[in-house]
Amino acid sequence: MVIGLGAALLAAVLFGVAAVVQAVAARRHGLVSWLMVLVAVIYLLGWGLHLVAIAYVPLYVAQVGIAASIVVTALIAAQVVGEPLASRHWWAIAAMVVGLALLVGAAGAVGEHDFTAERTLALYAGVVLTLLLGLAAARLRSERGGVLLGVLGGVAYGGSPIATRALVDPSRDIGTIAPAITIGLFGVLGFWLYSLALQRASVTAATASLVLFETLVPAVVGLAVFGDGVRSGWWPIATVGFVVSILGAVVLSGAQARLEHMHVQSAPVGDAQLT
Repeated sequence: MVIGLGAALLAAVLFGVAAVVQAVAARRHGLVSWLMVLVAVIYLLGWGLHLVAIAYVPLYVAQVGIAASIVVTALIAAQVVGEPLASRHWWAIAAMVVGLALLVGAAGAVGEHDFTAERTLALYAGVVLTLLLGLAAARLRSERGGVLLGVLGGVAYGGSPIATRALVDPSRDIGTIAPAITIGLFGVLGFWLYSLALQRASVTAATASLVLFETLVPAVVGLAVFGDGVRSGWWPIATVGFVVSILGAVVLSGAQARLEHMHVQSAPVGDAQLT
C-alpha cells in the first residue's frame, strides 16, 4: 500500500507540473519545441509511476491518488497567475486529502491483472463506442456539447489505466500485447475529445467532467470486473471517501482554469493545448 500510494502521489506531482509546463510551452512556442519534449518525458515518467501504483493498490485508490495532480496544478497556477486560491479551493484540497485517507483505510486486496479474450474485446469495443459517441458529440457546438465531450474524454482517459493493468505481470503473448495496444488508443482519443471540449466549453466545465469520469470509470471496473477489494464493513467509508475526493477535484478544476489567463510573450495557441 505504501509503495502504491507513494507512486500514485508522485505521479500526480509529475502530471500536475507537466500540465503547467505544457500550458506555458503551448503559449510561448506552440506545439513543437524542446519544452514540449520535456512535457512528454514528464508524462512518460508519470505513467511509469502510475503503472507501479496500479500494481500495488486497487484502481479506485490509484485513480484518486492520480486525481491529486489537479491540486498541484492549481497551486502552481495560483503562483503563476499571481492570484491566491479562494477559500473553497483550500476546502477542496482538504476534502481530497481526507477522502484519500478514508480510501486508503478502507482499501482491500488488489484484484486480478489477467485479461481474458472477453475483457480485451470489451476494451476495443470501448474505444470504438467512445469514438463514435465523440464524433456525434463533436457536431454539437454548444456548451452542453463541450461538457459531453469532456465526459467522453474522461471515459477515454479512464480506459488507459484499465488497460495498463495488463502490464503489471507482462508476457510476450497476445494476452498482454492486445490489451496494451489500447493504452495508446484510449490516450489519443481522450486527448482529442478533451481538446474539442475546451473549444466549446469553459476550462472549468470541461475539466470537471473529465476528472469525474476518468476517476469513476476505472474505479467501477476495478471493483466490478477485476475484483478489487474493500475491507469488510468499510464500504460506507470507502464510498464517502471516494465521493468527497471527487467532489474536491471537481471544485479544484475551477482553480486549474486560471492557466488560461497566463500572460506570456506570444499569443495563445488555444485552450485545446491544456491537458
